[in-house]
Amino acid sequence: MAFDSACALADNGHRVILFTAFGDDDNVGKNHKLISRVSVGSDWIRQGQHSPGAAIRGIWNFRAARKMREVLSKLDCRDTVVHVHLYSSALTASVLHAAIRQKFVTILTLHDYFITCPNGAYFVFPKAELCDRRALSFSCLSCDCDSRKRSHKIWRVARTVLQNPIAGIKDGISAYIAVSGTCAALARRDLPASARIETVPNVVAVERLPPIDAARNKEFVFTGRLETYKGPQLLAKAASELRLPVTFCGSGPAEADLRKIYPEATYLGWVDAKKVIEVLGKARAFVFPSVYRETFGLSAAEALAKGIPVVASRGTAAEEFVQHDENGLLFEHNSPEDLAIQLSKLSDDKLVERLGREAYKRYWKNPLTIGAHVSRLTALYESVLTRNSSFAHVSSASGTLPG
Repeated sequence: MAFDSACALADNGHRVILFTAFGDDDNVGKNHKLISRVSVGSDWIRQGQHSPGAAIRGIWNFRAARKMREVLSKLDCRDTVVHVHLYSSALTASVLHAAIRQKFVTILTLHDYFITCPNGAYFVFPKAELCDRRALSFSCLSCDCDSRKRSHKIWRVARTVLQNPIAGIKDGISAYIAVSGTCAALARRDLPASARIETVPNVVAVERLPPIDAARNKEFVFTGRLETYKGPQLLAKAASELRLPVTFCGSGPAEADLRKIYPEATYLGWVDAKKVIEVLGKARAFVFPSVYRETFGLSAAEALAKGIPVVASRGTAAEEFVQHDENGLLFEHNSPEDLAIQLSKLSDDKLVERLGREAYKRYWKNPLTIGAHVSRLTALYESVLTRNSSFAHVSSASGTLPG
């Protein structure tokens, strides 16, 4: 999203500085006269994370902060917006702090929940349970929720404490962008009451082609990383019971267990975009069985745009655009039994045809194009710049860190 919107903003005449932790070897924006690129030269936090230096850099990247201050020193805060996408895995919150201290309008897109939640997902990974605890409450601190181990949770808590109670970053951000209504509602719980949250959906980069005739197909398709929190085991169990043909596009640590649950399924591993399109062309339905709280559900939206019925888990953002028995089916959260009930309904060709036709019609009535996305972004930028012309509120939340 950061790269796509950067290019689209430049195409619309805006000067863009693409600030990244690394990535000088890619070609994004390199030939665009209105895009300049700044790379800090940092690695992903997970690379060398066991060393003391990496642990400190993962909490607060001083190099990134210095580079951000250097870039911003040449800009005018009256007509500049610092729009941050993902920051926790390399840049850290140090770049947000640098922008806020220098009184720049700072906007954060919520692709995850690391601005408030230590593990970024409001999810108890070891138990595959949704988490309704208040971030940094005693209940939160005592919960063993991290996807790795307890010591990693302690490290993430330290990072969140430094980011918010000490540096005051979540209070200093000018506006938040939620990529769905579900995302906005969940983020609201732990953000300041005065925080401005605007919903701007992600772009669904799908070319409009004739709809797929899903009723003629047999295959049920899953795409994505094979992790238990993505729910592929639910599909494997339900499809095994019904003896349905299933194709898994993706790989991950859950693959071995999936093969034990349903060895007859097709496991393609990671495939390129062309192959994914080919697989979707043979889909009777797309299954989105996520157990944790997806912020958007891009793959489900892409399937709807192709006229493929979607079977999605309740409680995820996909529920915002999948209407039960209208353009797809919904099943109870983390329930392979209910998923099997919903999948069994799709043996009816007429139902599949109706759902697929409605999926295509509803998506293309209001498609999530890059043009519509950038239009909403620029309107937000202008609004926030106007409202924050004095920038007094960010001065009061600058914190005390050396940045």
